[in-house]
Amino acid sequence: MPPIDDRVPVRVLLTFGDQAELVTPDHDYNNPLRVPASDIARDAGLPLNELPGREFTAERTGSGFRSFRLVDDPRL
Repeated sequence: MPPIDDRVPVRVLLTFGDQAELVTPDHDYNNPLRVPASDIARDAGLPLNELPGREFTAERTGSGFRSFRLVDDPRL
């Protein structure tokens, strides 16, 4: 049996300071999830100023999300 993919789609609405606001399956644009922008930038290999408007997949964890991957990465 193949492993279950527990990655979910997330979109960065905006960044401010060291935080990013995300739309996730559980958080819409009226109530976005706030996470450290540096975590997303580090995982995806992007500068902080390129995060807003981008779509990623991420692994769900008990405390949030991790292992952000850029969707449709033109560098690949």
